[in-house]
This record gives sequence, C-alpha cells and structure tokens, in this order.
Amino acid sequence: MTRFILRHWYDVGGVLVVPVLLVAFLGHWPTVQFILLLNLAVIFIHQFEEYRFPGGEPWVLNEVFLSKPDPNVRPDTLPTNELSSIWINGTAWILYFVAVLFPDQVWLGLAPILMGFPAQFVVHGVITTRKLKFFYNPGLGAVVLGHLPLAIWYIVAVYQEGLIHWWDWIFGLLILGFFMGFVMQVVGFRVLAPRGVKKWHYTVAEYTRWDRERRLLRAGITPRPIGTEGLVEAPDPT
Repeated sequence: MTRFILRHWYDVGGVLVVPVLLVAFLGHWPTVQFILLLNLAVIFIHQFEEYRFPGGEPWVLNEVFLSKPDPNVRPDTLPTNELSSIWINGTAWILYFVAVLFPDQVWLGLAPILMGFPAQFVVHGVITTRKLKFFYNPGLGAVVLGHLPLAIWYIVAVYQEGLIHWWDWIFGLLILGFFMGFVMQVVGFRVLAPRGVKKWHYTVAEYTRWDRERRLLRAGITPRPIGTEGLVEAPDPT
C-alpha cells in the first residue's frame, strides 16, 4: 500500500479534482472561498500535469532545475525521489485545503495563492524554460491557465471586500517562506531525499515520461544512466 501511494499520489489528486470542482460549482460559496476551492483543484491538476500527463517533472527537477550532477549517483534518486516528492506535494495539499476551511483568514489564503503565482510561474515559466530551452515544461499549463488568473482574482476580491490587512501579507509570505525554505529545502531535499535513495527511487517509467532523453539533449544536457547499472548508489544515512 505504501509503495502504491508513493507512486500514485498524483493520480489520486487527479481523481480528487472532480469532487472538488463539483463542490465548488454546485455550492453557494462566498467569492473568496470559491476562489480557494478552485485553487485547490488547480494544484491537483498542476501536480497531475507534472507527474502523470505529460509527466517528466522528476527528471526536470533532478537534471535541469536542481541539477548538481554527480556521476556516481543515480539521477533518479537525488535531489528528489518518490519519498521527498510525496512529502512536498502532500504538504502542499494541506496548505491549500486549510485555506479553504478558513477563507476569512486571508494570510492563510495568500500563502497558496502566491505559491501558485508568482512563485510557480518563476520556477516553471522563467527558470525552467530558460534551462530547458523550451517554451513549455510540465506544470506550466496549470500555472498560466489556473494559478495566475486565480491569484489576480483573489487579490482583487479580498481588497474589494475589505478582508485584507497589511499583516496578512507578512504572515502569508512567512508561511510561503516556511514551506519553500523548510518543508521543501530542509526536510524534502536534505533529510528525506537522501533517506529515500535506495528504497524510494523513481521507477524507469515514472522518471522518463515526456521524452526525457530527447529533451535533455535538446537542452544541451547529457542524459545520465538511470537504474543501477554502472553506478554506485548514494549512501543512505539511516
């Protein structure tokens, strides 16, 4: 069961999009809460786009965005693997869902809203497109078509309804900084990723989606071998 969840959490999110959208459109929600419900649905779509269809986010992260190549370490294990990925993305689910439950607490809503735009836009739309030398990468579609317009709508709505205060920006940015700095960088990349190198590396099918080798070569990056052949696995600190 654990391995199934680690390899299909994004499929679960893809299924959850349907009930979340039904709840959003069939219910009678205040505007701000409605936007946050849509934002929750979009993060599920965003992650499905990254990991399932078209997929490719694991190698984009490990070999393009976060690349610090070590010829003795499997590229499908570090800086991310199945264990670190579910931790980071699952924690994001909680952040987005809590914002829906407390729509009047704008500081809670600002964190996931700003994570979608501008944070995700900078990652996917600026840095990764430049490094990959291609106008698209997995996840960018949901950012441009979902997170960006929802962020604009949310900020306009909370100002129009007089819900936002200056401290909401401070606390919202602090939560976003905590997520990106501690949840992702410290726990995800430095603690859980090394612990998952042997047991929770990506499968070949999972890691090579979205035509990995051709796109890496197009970006001027030499694809490193995946699997264990000819490589020494990084030590597991456990």
